[in-house]
Amino acid sequence: MDCGTDILASSIMSTVHGELERQPAAALEEEESFLARLSKVLRPEFDCPICFELFDEPVTTPCGHTYCRPCLKSITTLGEDLYCPVCRQGLTLDGTPFLSEYPENRIIMKLIPVLWPDELEARKDIPPALPPRQDEIPIFALATAMPTMKMPFRIFEPRYRLLMKRVLRGNKEFGMTMVDPLTRKESDVGTVLRVEAHRLLDNGDYLVKVVGVRRFRVLERRVRDEYWMANVEPFGDVSFEEEEAMEAMETGRQQGEEDKADGAPFEVEGRTAIGTEDTAPTPTTTTTDMTVESLHTASTRDLMAFAFGRAMKHRIDDPLMPSDPLKFTWWFAHKLRDSPKRQDFLVERSVRRRLKMCCEKFIELEKTAMTSWVYWLHHALRSFPLPISTALLIILLCLWVS
Repeated sequence: MDCGTDILASSIMSTVHGELERQPAAALEEEESFLARLSKVLRPEFDCPICFELFDEPVTTPCGHTYCRPCLKSITTLGEDLYCPVCRQGLTLDGTPFLSEYPENRIIMKLIPVLWPDELEARKDIPPALPPRQDEIPIFALATAMPTMKMPFRIFEPRYRLLMKRVLRGNKEFGMTMVDPLTRKESDVGTVLRVEAHRLLDNGDYLVKVVGVRRFRVLERRVRDEYWMANVEPFGDVSFEEEEAMEAMETGRQQGEEDKADGAPFEVEGRTAIGTEDTAPTPTTTTTDMTVESLHTASTRDLMAFAFGRAMKHRIDDPLMPSDPLKFTWWFAHKLRDSPKRQDFLVERSVRRRLKMCCEKFIELEKTAMTSWVYWLHHALRSFPLPISTALLIILLCLWVS
């Protein structure tokens, strides 16, 4: 729909021209008197229904109602689509958000300077409407979600049903933060999730499939209809230069020396620093027997090779396991069952340190498994006579060495 062909505005313009044509061309006083009468009659129709002032940047919606563009923006919140305040019809234009693309009503903009020039000049002194809170999002307080990772879940609480209903009508994005199982306190760092698919069940519950988009930090919270709305700020990783400097300091190499030599892809949240290929890292002899102490002096590439190799060794059956360092850390954290442990990954802003956390977890798992195996073997062999248990132990050692 073209704002320039708005039915109401076209009808007004037609009336104005028709009446003017019927006036004697030389009768200037009568024409001015007619314009005064016309402006008095039409004036109430040119008040914005939101601010009740003369239109400023008039925009006519697809449903035929006209508002000031700043006024429409002032009643918009992130996470919800815009609806006409009069008839509640959704305001989009060919799938595009209405406010960002729809032009001003040109006919009304031409009429206002002719009929109310003094009021138009005074209107410029009125402070503009407050801009929308583009940093405000609805919050689903549940668990820790990871960027780039997908997950399904069911929404059954009435307050979150309402949240999801509003999200689905808007940009399909909302925030998720973890609730500490002990203190019941909500974390300040969370993940923006985007709904990829959903289904409304007969009982009103929602089955949704979401993907993590980006991280955020909560600045301020307020309650809306029993769920949180939060003002947030972006929470990204440190720059690639800081990552390189950290590695150089810990390994003793010159900044960027190894990555440039090996051409290793290394991505820092939202931007690829070196290379773009997603090739699997190859474990080397230096990365197959790392300890917790040696992790601190290992290169980022070696850390990735160790973690990737351990994931393959433990047969983590996931065809979607990424070989990019950034995505790998999110994938690994997503596999952890302990939500506070996942939160430790989420609040860490260094890819290198998150890779160390992955490696430390693999080393811890292997030590736990080895301890359990030795404990079981000790008790199993005690049930046999000494010569038999000794022979069995020798056989097991030969098999393990081979």
